Amino acid sequence: MMDGSSNVAVLLVSGSNQAFSLCQQRLERKGYHCHRASSHHDLKALLTKKQFDIVLAIHPIECNTKKALAVMLSGSRITLFYALPVEEGGWWVPVLRIGEECIGEPALRPREFSIVLDVIVKELKADRPTIGKSTSRL
Repeated sequence: MMDGSSNVAVLLVSGSNQAFSLCQQRLERKGYHCHRASSHHDLKALLTKKQFDIVLAIHPIECNTKKALAVMLSGSRITLFYALPVEEGGWWVPVLRIGEECIGEPALRPREFSIVLDVIVKELKADRPTIGKSTSRL
């Protein structure tokens, strides 16, 4: 299902192939363009080379604490969520919303997360320059 969201770049931070694949499939069905960082080195390299709108930390990776990732992305235009595994399933914890700290906001169940993600994508699109104008965020 392509809904015009194909210009939304999502970075999935995951050391687990299974977790990455499941999340990637769901996001790509919505039309998002996904990339994966499976190590701290990959993460830094991708963030240097490409602009991302959303970063989802779905599984811990070596040498990378949640706080370090939040500090690295703070002040950018990136939205960051951490996955929090619970008994059966998980919750999404908001950390940054379009670069602004949102620590302390309630964690989201998967269905709530999907709705919030759609709202964030709409906000991102409304904030973007129209075609033909510069798209540089630097």
